[in-house]
Amino acid sequence: MFLVGNELVGFFSYTHLMRDKETTVKRESALAPFKYPIFKMMWIASVMSTIGTWMQDVGAAWLMTTLTKDPLMVASVQAMTALSMFFLALPAGALADILDRRRYLIVLQTGLMITAGIIAFITYLGIITPSLLLLMTFCMGAGAALSFSAWITLMTELVPTKHLTASVTLTGVSINISRAIGPALAGFIIAASGSWAVFALNSLSFFGIIIVLKRWKTQANESPLPAERLYGAMKAGLRYVRGSPPFQILLIKGTAFFVFASAVWALLPLIVRMKLLAGPIDYGFILAAMGIGAVLGAMILPTLRERFNCDEIILGGAIGFSFTTLVLALSNSFYISCGVMLIGGMSWISVVSTLITLVQRVVSGWVKARAISIFFAVFFGGMAVGSFFWGWVATELSISISLFLAGLGLLFFNILTYIFISGNNLILDHTPSHHMPAPVVEEAPKFHEGPVMVMVEYQIEPHNIVNFTKALQDLRRIRYRDGAFFWSLFKDIETPDKFVTCFMVESWIEHLRQHERISNSDKEIIEKVSSFHIGKEPPKITHFVAQNVKRK
Repeated sequence: MFLVGNELVGFFSYTHLMRDKETTVKRESALAPFKYPIFKMMWIASVMSTIGTWMQDVGAAWLMTTLTKDPLMVASVQAMTALSMFFLALPAGALADILDRRRYLIVLQTGLMITAGIIAFITYLGIITPSLLLLMTFCMGAGAALSFSAWITLMTELVPTKHLTASVTLTGVSINISRAIGPALAGFIIAASGSWAVFALNSLSFFGIIIVLKRWKTQANESPLPAERLYGAMKAGLRYVRGSPPFQILLIKGTAFFVFASAVWALLPLIVRMKLLAGPIDYGFILAAMGIGAVLGAMILPTLRERFNCDEIILGGAIGFSFTTLVLALSNSFYISCGVMLIGGMSWISVVSTLITLVQRVVSGWVKARAISIFFAVFFGGMAVGSFFWGWVATELSISISLFLAGLGLLFFNILTYIFISGNNLILDHTPSHHMPAPVVEEAPKFHEGPVMVMVEYQIEPHNIVNFTKALQDLRRIRYRDGAFFWSLFKDIETPDKFVTCFMVESWIEHLRQHERISNSDKEIIEKVSSFHIGKEPPKITHFVAQNVKRK
C-alpha cells in the first residue's frame, strides 16, 4: 500500500467517530468490539500488515536515494504511487460498490503479497534499477488503489451498529501504532540488512489479512435490483459529483492543500540524506515523529471540533503544515526537523480527517465508495502533480527553494479557500426516504429497455411561477445527479398555469434506481416543488419508454 494512503484510510475510519459522536447516547466500552472474533482478528492482522506497508514505503524511498541522487527520480517514487491511485480510484470505488468485497479484497491482497515478494527478490539479487523500482512501486500503488474503497466500506460491517464508534476508534489506534513502529523499524532493518528485507517482511504481512478475510462472511445485497455494471457505476459516480456542489467544495479545498503539502512527502528522503546528512535509521525516526504528531493530533481533534468549525480547522492545519515545510526548507538540524515533524503530523491529520469526515457526510450511501474514490483521485492526483513539480523545482534550483515555495503556496491558497469557499453547513440527511416506491404498471418494461422519459405535470398560480422555477433548480440538480441525461421545464402555451418537467434516463433499471436513491433531503426538495401545485390531485407523473420503429 502507500505511505500517505495508509494514513488516509486509517483516519477515514477514525473520523467516523467524529461523525457519530453527536448521536451517541450511551457510551460503549472502548474494547467492546474485541468481543467479536472477526473484528479482533482483523484488527491484529491489519496492525501487522500496516506496519509492513510503512516499512515498504520507507524501503522504496530510501532505496531510490542509493540508486540515484536525482531529486526528480526520488520524488517520482511518491508520484508513481500517487498516479496509480489517481487513475484507478474511480474504478476501484465502482468495483467496491458492485462486487463481493470479501472475495475482491482477497484477490487484491494476494496480488500485493506476490508483488512485494518480487520486489524483495530482485532487490536481493541486485538487479533493481530506478526505472524498475518505479514500475514495481506503481504496481503496489495500483493494488492499494483498488483496495481502498472496499476496505473502508468493509470496516463498517465487522461489528453491530451499537459498537461502531468503538470499532472505528480502535481502527484509528491500529493505524497510529503501525505508523509509529513501521518507519523506525524499517530504518534499523535497512541499516542491518538492506531494503530487500523490509520488502520481504511486507510480503509476509499480507498473509494474515488474507486468512481473516477468508473467514469473514459479507452481508447480502439488500436491493432487489441487479448490480450495476462497472462502466455504468463509474458514470453514476461522476454524475453524482457533478450534481453535488457540497462535494465539489471539498474537492477544491483538498486540492489547495494536497498539491503543496506533497512537497514534504516527495522530498523527505532527500531532506534526510542530503540536507540533514543522516541515514536510514534517522529517516525512520523522522517519519515516526510525524506519526506521533498525528496521534497527538487525533487526541486533541475532538476538543478542537467543539471550539472551531471545519473551515477554521482546515486553515489552522494548513498554516501548521506550511510552517513545517518552511522550517524544513531553512533548517539543517535533525532534532529541529524531528520537532517540526510533530507539528506537521498534527497539522496533516487535522486537515485530512476533517475533509474525509465531511466527505462521508455529504454523499448518499449508494454512491459512498465511489465518492470516496473520487476524493482519493483528487488527493493522489494532487500528490502526484505536486511530487513531480516540486521534484523538478528541486532539480533545477534546490531542495530548500522547492520546499520554501511549496510552503508559501500552501499558506496562500488555503487562505484564499478559507475566505471565498465555505465548507460549513454542507451536511444533508442522506437516509433513503422510500417515500416514492417504484411505478406499478401492468406490464413492466425489461430492465435494459430505454431511454425512459418521465413527465410531471404541475398547475401553478401566476404569482408563484418565479418561486416555482427557483425551487426547480435544486430538483433539476437531483435528477441529473441520480441518473438523468436530460431535464427541462415546459410551459403549456394554451394553458398558462400548466407546467411540465421532463427528464430522461438511459434505461428502465436506471429509473428504478432513481427511486431507491431518493433521500430525506431530496424528499424535502420534491415536497417544496410540489407545494406550489394547486390542483386537486397530486402532480401527475407519466412514464414513457422508447420504442423501436422498423422501417418498411
